[in-house]
Amino acid sequence: MAKNGKKSPVLPQLPAASIGGVAIARVLSIAMLVVAIVVIGVLFYQVMASFFVPLFLAALLVVIFRPAYQWILHRVQGRHRVASALTTLFILLLVLLPAGLILSVAIAQGTLFVRQIGDGGLAESLGRVRKGLALELPSSDSFRQLDDDIAAVAQPLPQAVAKVRIEDAEAIVRYLHSEIGSEEPSEESFADLLEQLAELSAAGGALADLSASDDPIAREQARKKYDLLYVEVKQAKRTWTQLLLGNSLTSQLKLLANPSDVELQAMVDGAQSFLQPRVLPLTQVAGEFVLQMLVGIVILVIALYFFFADGNSMVQTMMRLSPLDDEYERRLLLQFDQTSRAVVLASVLSALAQGVLAAIAFWLFGLPSIVLLFMATTFMSLVPFLGAASVWVPCAIYLGAVEHRPYAALVLAIFGVTVISSIDNVIKVYVLQGRSQIHPLLALLSVLGGIQVFGPIGILVGPMVVVFLQTLLEILNHELEGRQTTPAAEASGLVE
Repeated sequence: MAKNGKKSPVLPQLPAASIGGVAIARVLSIAMLVVAIVVIGVLFYQVMASFFVPLFLAALLVVIFRPAYQWILHRVQGRHRVASALTTLFILLLVLLPAGLILSVAIAQGTLFVRQIGDGGLAESLGRVRKGLALELPSSDSFRQLDDDIAAVAQPLPQAVAKVRIEDAEAIVRYLHSEIGSEEPSEESFADLLEQLAELSAAGGALADLSASDDPIAREQARKKYDLLYVEVKQAKRTWTQLLLGNSLTSQLKLLANPSDVELQAMVDGAQSFLQPRVLPLTQVAGEFVLQMLVGIVILVIALYFFFADGNSMVQTMMRLSPLDDEYERRLLLQFDQTSRAVVLASVLSALAQGVLAAIAFWLFGLPSIVLLFMATTFMSLVPFLGAASVWVPCAIYLGAVEHRPYAALVLAIFGVTVISSIDNVIKVYVLQGRSQIHPLLALLSVLGGIQVFGPIGILVGPMVVVFLQTLLEILNHELEGRQTTPAAEASGLVE
């Protein structure tokens, strides 16, 4: 009521501004909510990213050992908490503790291997390989010095310096020719090389004499002659070396198999710099690694228990909060279950089988560091195209070339081809039971990319990412086909 008893006029209400029939205020509210969810989601990812590996492994173990959990649950008369605790303890004793012990022994053997490389083990092994393959070259330092002398005169030097280097090269050629052999067919190439060196020395002197000349044409001609003679010297030296040491392939193998002490030390340093961060970290890094591993194992065990105990309720909560259709969510969960059981379980079982068979063969043939070789074979078996052959082939070569046991090397090679590298076909066919597998090229790329992004666990994560992407694309394609079919059906009068 207004003053003086008069009614105040009723103002007409203006319609709320809207976008497509939805109030702007509601659109803004939803937009702010989406922004808040994205921001909190990024923070949530940063908080949980370091626990991705143990949580992922826990989810895999839950899927793989679900039959064991169901059997224990039946035995304890449906008490979920007790069954979850017993199943977690079973996995801890059956999988985690043995894996930890094997990894510790493999690290210890890898540490010993790295120390042996640094203590001269590489030089000793290389010497035995050279002896076994008849690639010994006692005068290898002289060949390297000859290469240095010839390379030094690639560009014209002062006449005195160039003359000394060429004279040194001539002396080395004469020494090597007398020490290694002066018989045919190297006699002619020996004389030709000495002649070419003498001509190069004379051309260098002539070019030095023309350095102060005012005739640019003469200088250019002298330089071209010098460059041409240098190329001819290199070719003559290459021909003489090949004839002196046997042939092109033999000469290259002998020169490569007889590195200098400096080159060998560089190889050792390179091997140590590559292996040390992976096998023998420094004390501080090792402490951080052990601490992270212990925290990861604790998270893995706790996650195992709660995934078994509260897995169904967790899944229902995620399905309720997810905006995806329940049918699609169930399809993704089913795909995770099938992929874990089929692809992951088949790959892990076949890799373990190949590792065990290879370790037995290595033990029978007396190879050292069996546990380290077992871990390497198991790991490489998970990588498509490379497989266990990347481990047992070098071991067979080691038996034949270093330990001079050709029959043992031949037996290991035959066993590797017929048994070790073939057992995965039997296991995968039995476990997969007709389920489709990833194309080999895509499997290789997914494994290599997964290792690059996630580390060693990427061997399992990479293929699963590919499978999930394929599933999501199929869901999207189904959704788009459904949306395209509905208007067409309505237009044709099929839908009222």
